[in-house]
Amino acid sequence: MKQRETLIFVDIETAGIGPKAPIIELAAVAVESGSYRELDALEMKVAFEMKDASPRSLGVTKFSPSAWQRYALPPEDAAAKLAVFLHRHATKQVLSKKPPMSHRVARFAGYHGDFDAVRLRDWATRLGVYLPIRRRTLCVLQRTLWFFEENQGLAPPEDFKLATVAQHLGLSARPTHSALDDVRATVELARRLAEYNRITNTRTA
Repeated sequence: MKQRETLIFVDIETAGIGPKAPIIELAAVAVESGSYRELDALEMKVAFEMKDASPRSLGVTKFSPSAWQRYALPPEDAAAKLAVFLHRHATKQVLSKKPPMSHRVARFAGYHGDFDAVRLRDWATRLGVYLPIRRRTLCVLQRTLWFFEENQGLAPPEDFKLATVAQHLGLSARPTHSALDDVRATVELARRLAEYNRITNTRTA
């Protein structure tokens, strides 16, 4: 029996906008491909140096000094824990060239798919941790832009920030700039767009 594909939706919160800005929180949700049924979830606060953080960026997040002091993991531990999660839900078989071998990687999705994937991969590399992530990511923002482009009869949101889109479509999961809230809102958005397409295709069949 063929194994059902799994998608890993990820969201990160950073203390800055630069490519090396500290990752201060991350969340990952594994879902069954097609149904978007949640299979597993991971949420971590990540320790960082305040001198490397942008106060303005921190103000947008749910950062709390007391919460981070109590719960934040060292970056090395957080990256290792994420790698274990990704390995557990890696379902895409790929063949590497050097050395030639077959192995599994996780299929990666996010609202800003490329943004999060590149920063996570670079962050983990600096920490000496390999993340089994497929290079090709699924970007839900791009999916949303195309959805409204292809459905001109539907009123688009005022902008395409995740919070605006979630409110516009009446999602039950609302992004709060907390990584787990944001990633679950992204999963619900992807599910909603897929359901709309299925209904539309059924009506036109």
